Amino acid sequence: MFAVRLLRQVSYSYRGLFGWLRPLDYAIMMFIEPAVQIIFFGLLGQFGPEGTEYYIIGNAVRLMATSALFGATSVIINERGQGTLTALIAAPTPVAETFYARALLQGISGVLTGVFCISLGVVLFGLDISSTSIVWLLIGLLVTAISLSGLGLLLANLSLLGTDANLLLNVVFYGLIVFSGANIPLAELPGPVATAAQALPMTHGLLAVRQVIDGDLSGVPYLLTMELLIGLAYAAAAIVLLRYAERRARRTGKLELV
Repeated sequence: MFAVRLLRQVSYSYRGLFGWLRPLDYAIMMFIEPAVQIIFFGLLGQFGPEGTEYYIIGNAVRLMATSALFGATSVIINERGQGTLTALIAAPTPVAETFYARALLQGISGVLTGVFCISLGVVLFGLDISSTSIVWLLIGLLVTAISLSGLGLLLANLSLLGTDANLLLNVVFYGLIVFSGANIPLAELPGPVATAAQALPMTHGLLAVRQVIDGDLSGVPYLLTMELLIGLAYAAAAIVLLRYAERRARRTGKLELV
């Protein structure tokens, strides 16, 4: 019953949030902007030490974070901006359930971006997926998207502590370029940074996706399990933080933005 209610909330929320967008606006966010970045990193990879394939795969997965981070945070930002957050919090439905239902599909929708970017790499740069298990690739992208949505939910709740969420979002989003292994192998990062990267969503998922595309499934279940557990840990932290952030926002007068 809970799962059915969750899926219903996810569906209504996603359609509601994007119902006002023109198809072109949606395409720019989900496909056109990621395509430009994939072309950029693909061309850059031709001169990089890791080769074009490394950068295409890394940034195809990283770009899924656009939906997971910015989409999930927009759930709370929109409610605050419209002056409806107080009513939502006061509703009988558990607010954590409502927010995570919304954030979850935002993250999962990023799988479309990941599949599109990898396909673009195949067409434009000759990315070899002949040894790839498509089923495992989709599973890897899906688990990574779910994990990223946990981080997105945490950032969404952190945004209640201030009035400008974009600064935090951009720092985290672009930090993933460096710390997740998308463009720099973890082995080449300083020791403390590489260790910290192990606690980030996407790090294990990206390693799993790289192995799947190479045709090596050994260790993939373990990597995806770790990725999922890390994402759930971030989601749990977000739920715990929500009540504190709500109380603090009420005290400081930052619960609404109108």
